[in-house]
Formats: sequence, structure tokens, C-alpha cells
Amino acid sequence: MGGGVYRSRLSKPLDEDAFHYLSSLSEDAEIFLEDILGTEAHVVMLYEQGLLSRLEVSKILSAIERLRSLWIDGKLSLEGEYEDVHEFIEAFILKEAGIEVGGKVHTGRSRNDQVALDMRLRVRGYLLEIWRLLLDLAETLLSRAEEEQGTIMVLYTHLQHAQIGYLSHYFLAHLDQLLRDLERLKSCYRRVNRSPLGASAIGGSILPLNRLRVAELLGFEGIIENSVDAVSSRDFVLEAASVSAILMAHLSRIAEDLVVWSSTEFGYVELPDELASPSSIMPQKKNPCILELLRARAGKVFGLLTSLLSIVKGVPTGYNRDLQESKPSLWEILKTTRDSLKILGKVFKGMTVKRERLLEAASKSYAPAVDLAELLIKHSGLSLREAHRVVGELVRRFTEEGRSLRSLDPETLRNISQQVLGRAISLPENTLNILKDVSRIPLERATRGSPNPKEIKRMIEERRRVLDEAEAELKSEVKKIREREEKLKEIISKLISK
Repeated sequence: MGGGVYRSRLSKPLDEDAFHYLSSLSEDAEIFLEDILGTEAHVVMLYEQGLLSRLEVSKILSAIERLRSLWIDGKLSLEGEYEDVHEFIEAFILKEAGIEVGGKVHTGRSRNDQVALDMRLRVRGYLLEIWRLLLDLAETLLSRAEEEQGTIMVLYTHLQHAQIGYLSHYFLAHLDQLLRDLERLKSCYRRVNRSPLGASAIGGSILPLNRLRVAELLGFEGIIENSVDAVSSRDFVLEAASVSAILMAHLSRIAEDLVVWSSTEFGYVELPDELASPSSIMPQKKNPCILELLRARAGKVFGLLTSLLSIVKGVPTGYNRDLQESKPSLWEILKTTRDSLKILGKVFKGMTVKRERLLEAASKSYAPAVDLAELLIKHSGLSLREAHRVVGELVRRFTEEGRSLRSLDPETLRNISQQVLGRAISLPENTLNILKDVSRIPLERATRGSPNPKEIKRMIEERRRVLDEAEAELKSEVKKIREREEKLKEIISKLISK
């Protein structure tokens, strides 16, 4: 194979430094098989439209299939004096089939619509992988929520004790965030899953190309209709990167919680040994390095998204070589997101919950203070601000005296309310007993979506149905694409054999 397939207009070979500056060959392994797939669909369409003879299509497809086999078997590497994977593949076909036949493979096609196609195919594949792993993580969170329905914990705001709840409620909160991430991903997928091929350089072709047929062969849901839009736009890149960045932000926040909770000071969870790291000098250490790296890689994804936005913002309408630089950043974003989902799923499956420690922290906490204030509102007719003042003073004194809210008795409540409000307040008999058993507190919550056990049970059941529907939708999408790919293989096999 030799370079210079596209240099008909230019009388001199490309300067060596300019070649290295221009070439994307080293990074195009990511889309090698996508370029082959798109080329085969394009060639089949050319044959069906009468632009290739039976003999010609057989020779071209045989060359492409030989190239595919060499690549899959590891007998081929992307190297040589080629600007990109497109030139590399076409040069191979020219060598195998000759210029009179092989020279027809690019008929009606430009690298502009070709690379847009390859990127959409590759992004589609990544999004399906992320969809799968997102569902796996969501399923794990739901399973852990079912297991921990009775596990009391302190809920935090400002990393300070806020209210009493259940660990299952916490898991469901992050499950709901992941379900919103999934909705964003599915919406993005629908816009990615459209073919730009047939737009040519920017203005279409005078040849009778069947764009819808190529889209059908490749499992797309349709085409990017406007030829200028098809080669110019990279909003699908920005959207896939943005969806990933939002997802990574959620994963990073979960990782931060688990880093804090696995510390000696908290001791709420423990990572499995196979996901923890030792110290080079301190024998006692069990470090959550994998979660720390997840946080850092979320930051890297945000930076890469900013890079993509910066690349696209100043590009004139039409294809410009600036867009070549979007590929490496996009692949890294999607790979990092995929791998982070996989790792966090393993963490949740393997981590140990320290239920006794969670209960101990909740039992000693002043987090039931808001419940006490609401009991005063409910049973004594106080305004929120009056109840807030009474309970605030009570907590201040108990803190100074080293007492817990569990020790509150009716006489103390009457005395403090008399001092704060100028009148003694009391609660119905046995009402204060709610404070003595911290596990009873969430039972009193009446609002939808609260950590009341009945609400948690309802939410678990509803989320189970949502996950089942999302699972069925993913299986349907994967099946459809595989069926289209198998159909294309059958067509290619028949055309080669003829």
C-alpha cells in the first residue's frame, strides 16, 4: 500500500512534518471496523443502484472482507503514509481490486460524510455499552435498597447530621439520579442513531444514491437529511459527551460519599479487599484509591467536554479539519464513563455495610430535632418558628450537658418552653417515646417520597418496573442492530459468492 490516494490536484508529496501534524492514523483504530462496515453498506447500495456491476461489487467486497479478517486476526496495523483510516482502507482496496474496480468504492462519498458516519456508529456502540452498565449499576442499587430497608442511618446536609432515615432511601436517591441519566442517554441515542452518508462533501451527489437504504443496512433509524447539516454538525458529539459528564458528576458524588463513609471516623462501609489499595509503608491502611481515581476522572471528563465545546464553537459551516480533533477527546470521555460505571457497580456489589455503626451514629445524633419540632407543631399548636426556638434551646443545653434527645422528659420540655416562650408546653402522653427508639422516627413521616418504610417499599416496586422496561428496551435495540448486521453479512456473502 502506498500513500497519496487523494493527492491528484497536488504536484508534490506532503511535507513530512505536515504529514505528522495532519495525520489521525494513530488514533483511527477506534473506528477501523466502523469504517469497514460503512464502506460495505455503501458498496452494496452502489450495486443495488446500478453503479457497480456484479463482478465489481464481488471484487470490492472480497477485498474489504480480507482486510477485515487481517485486522481482526491482528495481522494488520495502521501505519504508513496515510492521512487517516479512510485513505488506508481505500488504498488496500485499490491494491487488491485494481484502480478500475477498486477506484469505484468511494463513488458518491466524501471523507466528510464518511467520518461522520464512522463516529456515529462508534458513539452508538459506546452508548449501548453505557446503557447496559447503567442498568447493571441501577439494578445493584435497587438490590441493595431491598436488603437495607431496615438499616437506620443519619441523612446529611452540609456534611452535618440532618434527619434520620434509612440506607435504602439513600440508595434509591442515587438510583433515581441514574434513571434520569438513562433518560438523557436514550434521548441522545435517538439523535445519534441517524446516518449522514450520502451527503458527500457537503452538497449531495448527482448520482442516484439511496441514502435511506444505507441507513437501513446499518441499523440507523433514519438519516440526517440536510447534507450541510450531515457533514457540519457535531452536536451529537457534544451531547454524548455532555450526557457522560453529567453521569460522571453523579458517580463522582457517590464515590465521595463512599470515600468518607469508609474512613475510620465514619466507619459506615468497608470496601472489599479486591477493590482496595494498600500503603507502601503503613501496614494498617486500606485505601479507597479506586474511588479517588473515579473522582479525578470525572474532572478529566469535564475538561475534555470543555475542549470539545471550544473546538466546535468557531468552526465555519461545513466540514473543517478542526473537527478531527474531537475524536480522541470523545473516545476518552466515553471509555472513562463506561469503565467508571463498571467499577462502581463492583464496589456496590462487594462493599460491606456496617449496620451497627450506622445505628450507633443515628442513636447519638440530634437529627431527630426537626421531628420534635414538628411534633410540637402537630400536637401543641406552635408555629414553626416557636417550635424551632424551643428545640434549638433544648439542643444547645443538651449538647453542653452531654445529653441525647432520647433522655428528654416532659418536665424538661415544660421548663425550657416556659423560659423560651413564656408558657409551658407539653406533648400528649407517650409522644416523646418516639425519640427513645431512633428506628421509630421515620415511621412518623407522612410525605410522599420520604423514608417512611411504606414509601420505600412503594418506590422499590415502582423502580423495579422502570428497570424492567428499560431492560426490555435495550434488548430490543441491540437485537434490531444485530439483525441488520446479520442481514448485511448475508447480502455481502451472496454478492461475493456470485
